[in-house]
Amino acid sequence: MTDVIYQPSPWQQAYHDTVRQGIDEVLGAGSAGPGKTLCLTMDIMDQVAVEHERCTDPTHPYPLIWGTSGGWALHLRRTVKMLKQTIALSHRMFRAVDSGAVWSESETTWTFSSGLKYQFGHCKDPLDYEQYMSSAFTAIYFDELTGFDEEQYDQITTRLRSDDPVLSKMLRVRSMSNPLMRNDGESFAVKDANWVRRRFVDPCREGNVVFKRKLTRSDGTHAYTKWVYMPAKLSMNPNKAFVAQYELQLLKQKPHIRAALLEGDWYVTVGSFFAEYWKERIHVVRPFRVSSEWRIFRSMDWGFKAPGCIHWFALDDENTLYVIYELRFQGKTADEVAAMVQATEELLGFWDERGKCSRITGPADTQLWEQRGESGENKAESFRKKGVMWVPADKKSRQTNAQHLIKRLTDHEEETKTPGIVFFSSCKWIIRVLPAMQTNPDNTEEPADGGEDHPYDSCVYGCAYASKGKAAIAPMRPLKSEWDDEEVGPVQKRAGQLGYGQELC
Repeated sequence: MTDVIYQPSPWQQAYHDTVRQGIDEVLGAGSAGPGKTLCLTMDIMDQVAVEHERCTDPTHPYPLIWGTSGGWALHLRRTVKMLKQTIALSHRMFRAVDSGAVWSESETTWTFSSGLKYQFGHCKDPLDYEQYMSSAFTAIYFDELTGFDEEQYDQITTRLRSDDPVLSKMLRVRSMSNPLMRNDGESFAVKDANWVRRRFVDPCREGNVVFKRKLTRSDGTHAYTKWVYMPAKLSMNPNKAFVAQYELQLLKQKPHIRAALLEGDWYVTVGSFFAEYWKERIHVVRPFRVSSEWRIFRSMDWGFKAPGCIHWFALDDENTLYVIYELRFQGKTADEVAAMVQATEELLGFWDERGKCSRITGPADTQLWEQRGESGENKAESFRKKGVMWVPADKKSRQTNAQHLIKRLTDHEEETKTPGIVFFSSCKWIIRVLPAMQTNPDNTEEPADGGEDHPYDSCVYGCAYASKGKAAIAPMRPLKSEWDDEEVGPVQKRAGQLGYGQELC
């Protein structure tokens, strides 16, 4: 009777089976504890078995001499320190699989009897990927992918290649991760904490959907590249005693840590400035038609190279601020963005067709009032000529603006009433960005500046504006047709039939 070295759980087996399905990139991620690292470490066993067979079977279509396999797997963590436990695991598993496997401490590499190599590597500094640029790998594994920069991932995966007729059909890039980004005391930083989520999770939060993209070779032939996100939960670990013990440990943690490591929530991150204040279940609601008696206004953070953002708000009689609509733009002039505002507000009923102007205003990034070029006309003036009015946003203190938002997020009296700020579920960008905003390392009283923060800045401009109270915000101006008792135009009639959560065509 042969001892079973590794019996994959159904989730682990499904992860391994993605090679036979021709899926190039797989992210297995979510809760802590389902056996992700073990699964990642043992994923190479199909190549190990095939190369062993080629060495032992002289009738194989592509036989090998022992020690000559061109197979080479690379298993990466961001730092050497982070590899210690996985290397220890490999010593238990690999020698049990192949008693002839040899470990090189200096190269941190296993060499199996067939010659296939399994290398443990690191990529601490941003440009450390350069050490792998002359290599060729038949499998590349990233453990805790959120600890890597996207540039490192993209550069290293270009080294996935083989001219071997067998191994070339078994190439794969595989990753595992928790939603939490870990530093582990090392002196490295991740440039964009959200890139893994944006690339693998955002397209389908429920996961297990294979995405593909058509590629055209230089000779005109076509092929598809495929990738998938496979969510993992602690409950998927077949060791039920371990699951029961570890679940209790995670249940003791703070809400945002528990949400990430137990529930596999990608939208709460350690280090997030708002991690302990954001609760999607109470801060996000389905869109509904707001009262015409509420104060309506909009805010904007300008962007050209990076995407800019506009939000529309409704402040009710109880001082609850609703974020009811969101618009993203990039590479647009002020005139082009003004046209987008007009199209949006025509649909929402905030545009006066007869007067050819918006019925509302609101705060915008102060750079709209900066003089540019020789024309002497700033962006605010360009907007005004198109009927879109703005007032300068309060940008005196990033810390104070953050406190305006925190005050509203936490104003729910232990979840017994509607919070001070609520987001319509159609405002997807701010809902994704806000809970992942990182803390400024130089000032823990404010969120970090830079990165994907345009929707956040737009939102806090709106919060600062609303902090003046309903009395300080002008009501929506009446339609021109309401002034002269003429019939409401067709645009306004259509706007009355639409909900605020609907997307523009």
